[in-house]
Amino acid sequence: MARALRFRFSRNEKLKYLAHLDMLRLFERALKRTGLPVSYTQGFNPRQKIVFGLPIAVGLTSSAEYADIEFDGDVAPETFVSKLNETLPDGAEVLDAVPLCGKSSIMSIIASAKYEIRFTLPKPLEQDEIDGIISGFLNNNDITVMKKTKSGTKPVNIRPLIYSLSVGIDGGSYILYAFVSAGSENNLRPDLLVEAIRQKTGLPVETESIHRSAMYASAFNEWKDPFEVADD
Repeated sequence: MARALRFRFSRNEKLKYLAHLDMLRLFERALKRTGLPVSYTQGFNPRQKIVFGLPIAVGLTSSAEYADIEFDGDVAPETFVSKLNETLPDGAEVLDAVPLCGKSSIMSIIASAKYEIRFTLPKPLEQDEIDGIISGFLNNNDITVMKKTKSGTKPVNIRPLIYSLSVGIDGGSYILYAFVSAGSENNLRPDLLVEAIRQKTGLPVETESIHRSAMYASAFNEWKDPFEVADD
């Protein structure tokens, strides 16, 4: 039982074109229908005390979205998961939840993410060929692209934001496994990474789908699952 929980949820193909604000409203409506004692802010426009982690872009699916929620009474994680899944529409599912005792919100701790980017090529390549191309891409110390920032669009070297890349072959498609910087400070969007690969390597990548498979917090120079730092 706890008065605050951190939970993980998924978003599949049915909801991948919902914008972030629409996802927030979807959860707000679903939470109201659960009958759970969700806490609200004070003032003329009370809002549920729920904070989501790194917003997911339109068109992406995910099995690793996180949010923090507060209650006016004790709620068991398993009760929360069960009741919310009963009221959520197809396309969204709460996977698990843990008590939240720490003061750091999920939005402030996310520092990296893993993506699975499925793509095709007009001319098939063998595994060793595409491995060599990706290795050459990573050997660049400077991978500058035009990136939108709070102060406008400007050139940014994204190489320090790329932690690892690898490619697998799945039938007629390829899957780029990308581990990159994420969060409010140094966020590397997967579509921008793909564009950088096109520009630097000349590889005519055609993206089929992008899936976020994990997000991590940084704690004591280690990558931690957000559930592992729920007490911090």
